[in-house]
Amino acid sequence: MFFLDQHEASLAPKSLFLGAVLVALIVAWWMMFPSTDSVPIWLEPYLLHGDFIRRSLVFFCLVVYVLRVTVTTLVFLKRKFIWGEAFIVTIIMTFVLLVFAWEGGANPNSVGLIEVAGLALYFGGSYVSTFSEYQRQHFKSNPANKGELYTLGLFGLSRNINYFGDIVLFSGLALVTGRVTLLVIPFMMALNFVFFIIPQKEAYLSEKYGSQFKDFSEQTRKLIPFIY
Repeated sequence: MFFLDQHEASLAPKSLFLGAVLVALIVAWWMMFPSTDSVPIWLEPYLLHGDFIRRSLVFFCLVVYVLRVTVTTLVFLKRKFIWGEAFIVTIIMTFVLLVFAWEGGANPNSVGLIEVAGLALYFGGSYVSTFSEYQRQHFKSNPANKGELYTLGLFGLSRNINYFGDIVLFSGLALVTGRVTLLVIPFMMALNFVFFIIPQKEAYLSEKYGSQFKDFSEQTRKLIPFIY
């Protein structure tokens, strides 16, 4: 179980995860904006020469994601980050970032309205995910709120609004790449949240907060505001 009632820095597993996504970002840069003069012939098939504006937008989104996840991991993640979770998240997110880089970087089609909509979803989802974490962190940092369940701000719209933000942002990034098939990635994320992550998290919260969480769950949607 990932959600343990333990609080510690967990710097080693966090460093593994953040180091891996940073390496993925560097590899994405090398593939998407190659200096062909210094690349061995056997590596040339891995270089991406799609539409320059699309490549730039996709890479910018990847940079924003890595910066955001760094802040989330180092500042907002207070619970124990166990090694098992670190390995799973590291493998999955490194793969996901490289897939988006590969598909977006290789797409030769010019950017249009779908990509603009994708950017709006990407930055909207990023805002929802990060600002909700900030609101909760601000609440928890007040000693007067010790032992209280946070139910305000964006979390008043959904018990797992941060996860909803992640689904929205990766849906937007899929549209920015111009590869609609990549929507399967946020869809799989949603299934993982609904059937694995959220049940674990809410079982932990129910045990820890009792009636507070029961009342919260009866009044607030699980994931998608106003819908589910």
